[in-house]
Amino acid sequence: MRLLIVDDHPMTCAGLRSLLQACYPQARIDTLHQLDAEAQNGRWDYLFLDMHLPGMRFEDSLERLAPRLSRVILISAAPEPEAVDLARRRGVCGLLLKNADIDHLLDGFRRIQEGEKVFVDSEEMIGLRAPPQEALTERQRHIYEALLGGFSNKQIARTLGISEYTVKEHVTAILTIFGVRNRLELVLRQQKAPVV
Repeated sequence: MRLLIVDDHPMTCAGLRSLLQACYPQARIDTLHQLDAEAQNGRWDYLFLDMHLPGMRFEDSLERLAPRLSRVILISAAPEPEAVDLARRRGVCGLLLKNADIDHLLDGFRRIQEGEKVFVDSEEMIGLRAPPQEALTERQRHIYEALLGGFSNKQIARTLGISEYTVKEHVTAILTIFGVRNRLELVLRQQKAPVV
């Protein structure tokens, strides 16, 4: 089995790869940080796709992968119901939540391999995405996911090509929106988010 993980967060790639490799030791697992020609044309059995790749609209990601969407598994910590519904209609085979526990992730992937479509219902997803979609800007969503991935302000600034001061301002805004005092509380809050 050949698996490909496409996520711009190195820690997410490394963590998911380690988890899958431990469970599927014979699998070949590659990682990429952007959706390039290798991802579009490579010989993979399943592709784990981050829903929030920087510099690319989600709809464009789906379009590029159109011939093989039945083997694409979305991954996100804060999925937007509208985007997931679109992907579902286009034939994507599932959604695994980054903030789910390990057993949930592995069970979801096992069910997908058995031919099941694994999704959280849109109404349930509304409870998962905190804050509401309209509360975070696109830049804040990228920083929010980086925070959940354990990135420092310096790493986020370097990755996004902005100053550390700007990152700090966005982090302060995100913490305020979530009603938490620090990064740890933000991560703990997300770990307690309901999953199916």
